Amino acid sequence: MNALPIRSLLVVAALAALSGCSSVDAWFAHRDPNANSVNLGANPPPVAKPAANPSEKPIVLPVASQDINCPTVDVAEGGAALRVGGTDNASVRYQFNVGDTARECDPAGPGQATLKIGVAGEVVIGPAGSAGTYSAPLKIAVTHNTDKKEVFSKIFKVEATTDGVQAGGFRVVTEPIPLPLTTLQLADEYAITVGFASGGASAPPKRHRQKNAG
Repeated sequence: MNALPIRSLLVVAALAALSGCSSVDAWFAHRDPNANSVNLGANPPPVAKPAANPSEKPIVLPVASQDINCPTVDVAEGGAALRVGGTDNASVRYQFNVGDTARECDPAGPGQATLKIGVAGEVVIGPAGSAGTYSAPLKIAVTHNTDKKEVFSKIFKVEATTDGVQAGGFRVVTEPIPLPLTTLQLADEYAITVGFASGGASAPPKRHRQKNAG
């Protein structure tokens, strides 16, 4: 194929990622029209049941998914892209990019919730690359804000196939991750980060478009 400068390839990749963002709405079951206002800080309805023992935390009754202020997804520093090849543009074989993220929080019984996280992106071929199927390690982690401990961490092997001209896409969705639901403001309790386990490319902006659901 005709070798394009890697800068041009990344521009193409960014445009392709934006054009595919609408498809993320189909990842998860719930899509509430008021979810945006909830995630921008709207006050949730009172649903906490006072505990019998004052020393115990309130037990949050089951609520609708859209009542939970779900944590947003941030891309880890240096984790937005993974480049394979040499340091100069002409020797780049391919590059993986994170293009879109999504998450959903659902009630799972009294005092319990589940969190699902999705990531979509693509592989772009560089001047030294060719058609084929490529893979990369993508880490998804959930951290408790108070003690900075990871309550969930997993590295997924993502794969994407390209014909050498068009970028190849990938997506991954976690299984439901159980979390205590002692407050509807889960965004205050937890942080979500995603990113390639090893980078080396010029990264696009850290905050990516994501579905406001849950």
